[in-house]
Amino acid sequence: MSYASPGSGSMSIGAKIGVIAVAAAAIAGVGYYFVTDETGRAPKLHELPNPVAIQPNAAPDIAAPLDKPVYDEPVPAPVPQPLPDLDQSDSAVLAALKALNVNGLVEMVIPQEILRKFVRAVNVLDEGKVITEYRPIASPQGAFAADSFNVKVSGGEVGEQQDVEQYRVSPKNYLRYTLFVQVISALDSDAAIALYKYYYPLLNRAHQELGMNKGNFHSVLIRAIDRVLSAPDANGDMLLIHPKVYYEFADPALEKLPDIHKLLLRMGPDNAQKIKASLRNVRTKLLQK
Repeated sequence: MSYASPGSGSMSIGAKIGVIAVAAAAIAGVGYYFVTDETGRAPKLHELPNPVAIQPNAAPDIAAPLDKPVYDEPVPAPVPQPLPDLDQSDSAVLAALKALNVNGLVEMVIPQEILRKFVRAVNVLDEGKVITEYRPIASPQGAFAADSFNVKVSGGEVGEQQDVEQYRVSPKNYLRYTLFVQVISALDSDAAIALYKYYYPLLNRAHQELGMNKGNFHSVLIRAIDRVLSAPDANGDMLLIHPKVYYEFADPALEKLPDIHKLLLRMGPDNAQKIKASLRNVRTKLLQK
């Protein structure tokens, strides 16, 4: 991909296309960033002791599993210059990422096999699952943060009150996602969608390589966004238990949620609402003819 010299103040058509493509990938890849934090190394639920919640919150209504609707693929955008080969696309994407000039965006992207990793991440997100290998975007910095506090409960033979330690998601954990939310908010969604359509042939080709028989990539992307948007909103403190090494939600109904939903709850209500607002905007534009 060619660029104008720094002193010219302009950018080639190819560079502009790359910029928008990276923006599209960053916006649509938001869910993947959520599913690669500290829980990536956690054992499966069946490997942990059965959780016993202390004064759990009332269980929310859990939506039925999402249907798998199929959406029409986007109309191909005009091609001002040939697309790069999928195997050789990393340099073009990285150059576009730097030209986008959004603080923090370059540092998030793992610079090998970017488009293939993005497509795989979206497919996994469509299923509400967590993966840690072959990821397109780095995990947030730092370890998961929880606060401990004591509550008085009645117990013993004479009914005396005892201090019982409880845990909740710490507001410090919300700060781990601040940079990512800022990056998503700074992206131009109109430009991102335009370039998503331009790069769609490569994205769909990478999707077909997976052989997952899930329809076209556009449908998978919309369903993945819907999966994020269907997450319940946080309501008060997110209480936790600490049965062994990893934390779990004290409310068994919350612990049974898809991993992406649990991660949205752990990132804090303000961050989650901003991400959902961005994704609603992107979803609407993705479905426009």
